[in-house]
Amino acid sequence: MKKSLILLAALALTTAAARAQSAPTPPPNAQPTQPSTAPLTDRGPLRLPEQQAQNQANLLARELALSPEQETKVQQVLTTQRQQMQATRQQAGGNRRAMAQAMRAGREQLETQLKGILTTDQFTKYQQLLAQRREQIRERRPLQEN
Repeated sequence: MKKSLILLAALALTTAAARAQSAPTPPPNAQPTQPSTAPLTDRGPLRLPEQQAQNQANLLARELALSPEQETKVQQVLTTQRQQMQATRQQAGGNRRAMAQAMRAGREQLETQLKGILTTDQFTKYQQLLAQRREQIRERRPLQEN
């Protein structure tokens, strides 16, 4: 009798463990989800330059209190800049120095264009946001030993 109870308990534990490892099934009325076709990176799906520009324009609109006209112009400038950066990455073919120089020139061009769109106060706040972002990146970066 004891052997039967032990065998039954072992079977129950094995069954429970096997069920816990299987994928959950969606409820019968759940909508099927479409798998993302975007390639994955270590931070999630890779976004298109237009999506990146839209997200950044939304962030700047919120942080800098942009007018609708300014937001539209900023989004256009950011979209163009993102597309140029993507083309630069592809053309560089792994030449990091050439890519870095092109990226630096692209950032300078972006700042020049934003100066023409933003008010003086907004541009000052934009530069402060960039400085904060750089500092956050520095804090997350592991210390490099020389």
